[in-house]
Amino acid sequence: MIFLVFAVASSVTIGMIFKHASRQQLDRTALLTVNYAAAVAVAVGLLGVGGREIDQGLALSGTLVALGAGTGAVLIAGFFVLAWATEVAGMSLAIGVMRVSVVVPFLASWGVWGEVPSPAQGVGMVLAMGAFFLLAHQRSAPDPVPAGGGATTEPTAPSRSPVWSHVDWLAAGVLALTFCAGGAIDVLMKTFEEGFGAENSRVLFLLLAFGVAFLVGAVIVVRRGLRDGAWPTLQTVGWGVLLGLANYASLEFLLRAIEGLPGTFVFPANNIAIMVLAALLGVVVWGERLSRPNRIGLGLGCVALVLLGL
Repeated sequence: MIFLVFAVASSVTIGMIFKHASRQQLDRTALLTVNYAAAVAVAVGLLGVGGREIDQGLALSGTLVALGAGTGAVLIAGFFVLAWATEVAGMSLAIGVMRVSVVVPFLASWGVWGEVPSPAQGVGMVLAMGAFFLLAHQRSAPDPVPAGGGATTEPTAPSRSPVWSHVDWLAAGVLALTFCAGGAIDVLMKTFEEGFGAENSRVLFLLLAFGVAFLVGAVIVVRRGLRDGAWPTLQTVGWGVLLGLANYASLEFLLRAIEGLPGTFVFPANNIAIMVLAALLGVVVWGERLSRPNRIGLGLGCVALVLLGL
């Protein structure tokens, strides 16, 4: 259970770092590039340490290399979109949508690999989609304060605008990208497990994916630095290293939790705890305001995740 607690804490730490980065206007691309460099360094350093051995190699067929490269590209793109979503929609909603995106691999498992969901999981999929639309609802804005600080005297007319006028379309679009990216990463990992997992090491595959993600970011950072002289600052490098440590830890602790606890408990519990804790920290620490539909969406997402784990 302690590994599950650490996995949740690591994942929420990622959201907190993204929120701080948006407040400090740190370079997102450089931040993510340093993050993957740090994750690769940690993974390489831990290989063979403490009795850990790799029982399988990595047969680098063209298909597997393409899968690893694609996974790496989606990893850095997904993290970039998550950072953007944290900036435009808030940490609680961004992480909530990322957690609800678990419905995507469920649909892929059904349609591609013939894993028919249970009735409870089918209900969970529907609820998860409903939760997404509620999470994309525009956040409540503070009441206007008139000049001089006095109270307003004119009553506010009830809004008769259509429901879609209350949607923050930029935030909704970025959250939709976050949803798709989070689901795509899970589908790619599922593809590896189904097609290559029996003969290849997951650790080495992750190293390949992390390495590609780092190279994609490094090319962009170096090209921009040579062209504009815009190199990463020490502050960006420092936060990038912390992000990489949290990124690797979230995966490491989740895998260790699965070793000792049933996956049907770990995955829903992990996602629900991250959603709830991120929402609380977003409100308490960062002063984010959630509309009533947002709060309902978070609750609906928690119910959906429980059903998807049945």
